[in-house]
Amino acid sequence: MSSLRLDVRHLILICALLIMTGAASAFQLGEGVAVPVDGRYMCAKWSPDGSGLALAGERYTGLYYADTMGGFSTISDRASAGWGFSWSPDGRSLAYRVREDDGMGMALFVAGRGQEGSQQITPYLNDMFPPKWGKDGVTYRSGDELVTVDETGKVKKVFSLSQGRGVLSRMMSVAGSFVLGRMIGATFTGFACGLASQSAEGKPGKGVFIDSESQIWIVDENGNKRKLIDVEGEVGYATPAESPQGDKYAVHGYSGDLYIQDARGGDPTNLGKGSSPTWSPDGKYVMFELTADDGHIITSSELWLASVDGSQRYQLTSGSLMAMSPSWSPDGKYVAYVIDGKVYVAPVE
Repeated sequence: MSSLRLDVRHLILICALLIMTGAASAFQLGEGVAVPVDGRYMCAKWSPDGSGLALAGERYTGLYYADTMGGFSTISDRASAGWGFSWSPDGRSLAYRVREDDGMGMALFVAGRGQEGSQQITPYLNDMFPPKWGKDGVTYRSGDELVTVDETGKVKKVFSLSQGRGVLSRMMSVAGSFVLGRMIGATFTGFACGLASQSAEGKPGKGVFIDSESQIWIVDENGNKRKLIDVEGEVGYATPAESPQGDKYAVHGYSGDLYIQDARGGDPTNLGKGSSPTWSPDGKYVMFELTADDGHIITSSELWLASVDGSQRYQLTSGSLMAMSPSWSPDGKYVAYVIDGKVYVAPVE
């Protein structure tokens, strides 16, 4: 009888191992194929419609587009253009920042994918944070204000994160804004911002932003804000990546841990070490890079996958080559990543 109980225990254990093995093999990456483009790149990001990849140049200088038919075009060759760019929801255009040639200021530009020429939609500002292109337009943070503009630079919404204490920053930007308005017809002025923030249209769209202390805040449609995530011992956070469904965020902590945070609040799920997260289209998994360093340079980097509840976590790549900056295609069939400056695309099997 005791032998039978032992055999049953063994059978249960074997079944559990088989289930775990099956779960771990649910996703595998096929052999990566190099994208046939010259140059070296830091990252590649799929367009929302899956038509191609936006490529950030080496040291994030330059922004480029490679389509699935072999076409290639330069969006911008300016410094910082590849850092923090944002696709339009329809995947037809890109919003990106460029740095002033003779200063520290940055301005927003918009360009169509695969098209020559771009349009400046903001003046140069000293503290412009990366843009996010949503259904309401392109939103960026400058100082203590969230500003949403359309593709022509017309201000649609302004929200003061400090409840109106940003008047000085508004007034200081008036002169430069009027000059920009005469140049490109944009309506970004301190006075326009003041008027917009007093109207119902001045309420921000739902979104997140990182403050000067590297804390992440979430703002709802009514202008209410709260910390998105607050983990004891974490001194700051970076790169909050929104799930396709908009209900969760993958957040990289300065400790090196990767968290999944529900947008409605609650305790985050710690996925362990990881960075550069990219979501599966169904919002159930996050792919990320796991790097190691010797205190000076990165010595290894592999791609990993984890379920959002933290119950599954397994390695996708291995070897001497360093796979970094994954991007999951909108249809879930492919992953783009970078190895030694070259962009690869691999099927998800």
